[in-house]
Amino acid sequence: MRDSQHGRQGDRNGDGLSALARTVVARLVSREADGAKSPDPAMVAALARAVASPDFSLFEALRPELRRARIGETELVDSYFPAVARHLGCEWSEDRAAFTDVSMGLARMQSILRQVGRDWASNATAGPDSATVLMVLPEGEQHSFGIMLLTGQLRRKGISVQLQIGASADFLFSLVRNSDFDCAMISIACEERLELCRRVVKALKDGSAGRLWVAVGGAVLARAVDVQAATGADIATNDPMVAIQGARVRNGLPVREFG
Repeated sequence: MRDSQHGRQGDRNGDGLSALARTVVARLVSREADGAKSPDPAMVAALARAVASPDFSLFEALRPELRRARIGETELVDSYFPAVARHLGCEWSEDRAAFTDVSMGLARMQSILRQVGRDWASNATAGPDSATVLMVLPEGEQHSFGIMLLTGQLRRKGISVQLQIGASADFLFSLVRNSDFDCAMISIACEERLELCRRVVKALKDGSAGRLWVAVGGAVLARAVDVQAATGADIATNDPMVAIQGARVRNGLPVREFG
């Protein structure tokens, strides 16, 4: 996946789903990166059918099979759920599934994520030298599944994350005046949201007196537009670790691996 810092745009995922799920999940759940096996396509398809069904018992019926396959909770949400989201997106784009099925599937996975991810919902694993991230899904963006998934993944790497969903520019201005984040990450889905994103970036910059490193990501990076220039962000990238390391360099801190 490419980054966009001087007009270069990220690669296209194009499934019309959650902005973060479409963009950053590709790196964070890469099975090649950590040597783990790739999701089993048959299990992905079975999970997709189950979560898109109004009958919740279909998912519960898969639990014994998940246990037999030794698919634990972390692998389920980090590897299988993104694959299921992509599967549902492809089904919808090829007219094999209704948008309501996709929406139900994402909502069901988000509910399951809340249930199995209670231990990932805090910053308990963050140490004194941890990176601190403000994760922003601006007002008007509809899907929160991907950003919740990413937040849990970063927290398990020992990164402190404050998640703000549906936050206004005025609220974020006040928030960063009284907080000390290393960086902020904003997810934007489409070009129509770029003006809103520009206002959010400005609020973050003004509220922090220019100290905060701001990254913009999301499906919008697949468009033929200079996202960094249009928003005034410090970097436009689909890779959250690139954003974090850029912030550390900006703040005079050594580049380090997390997780």
